[in-house]
Amino acid sequence: MSRVFFSAVCFDMDGVLIQSRSVIEDAWMSVARLYGITVTDDDIRDHIHGRAGQYTLDTLFASYPVEERVLIKKKVDSFEETAPCALLPGVADMIHQLKSAHIPLALVTSSWQERIRFVMQLHGLHGMFDTIISREDVGQGKPSPECYQLAASRLQRPAKECLVFEDSVSGVRAALQSGARCVGIGREESLIQAGADARYEDFQAFRFHVEDGGKNYLETCGDVAILSLVERNSAKQVLSA
Repeated sequence: MSRVFFSAVCFDMDGVLIQSRSVIEDAWMSVARLYGITVTDDDIRDHIHGRAGQYTLDTLFASYPVEERVLIKKKVDSFEETAPCALLPGVADMIHQLKSAHIPLALVTSSWQERIRFVMQLHGLHGMFDTIISREDVGQGKPSPECYQLAASRLQRPAKECLVFEDSVSGVRAALQSGARCVGIGREESLIQAGADARYEDFQAFRFHVEDGGKNYLETCGDVAILSLVERNSAKQVLSA
């Protein structure tokens, strides 16, 4: 059992906010097949999930000239951009509970503005995040810590006070290198090996508790996580996800 104290929360999008892993995999594999390239399970793990699109493009299609890679990326983006994806179980409750407690929230993703807008509109999440960091905002993608450093700066919080939810090893490494604490979401044990404080399959394992004072903290208790939030309103709320 351990406690992680925080004053702000950051969510990755793909695999954390939305169930999009299969869509992303299908997009890259479908376009790769057009070029006679086979995408392996290792490629998916090491070069697709949690990676900036440019990195994936330059890795999988390294033999193609830059001009052709631009066209390849447009095909992948077109496949992904308006593909509907469900929210992860429990994540909507998590976001609304944090928002009601006036905790600054950031969405930190390697995705792009058009797709982010589509996801926000699809799930009615406009206005829920205080800042959104996309691939256009940073020079280097995950595992570089730049995205989480920028999120902390925009939220006006020290990175060490940010709690990050990530589903990929590169995402966990980005969070930790920024100075933030990280909880893994998904089934991959490698998230713990990469340094995540805990790992949960989705957000249904979280139980919310509101207190009168003190600091916000996440307490990991085996298969259950207790999220204790400082009471800021006159009416107390208790939500069990």
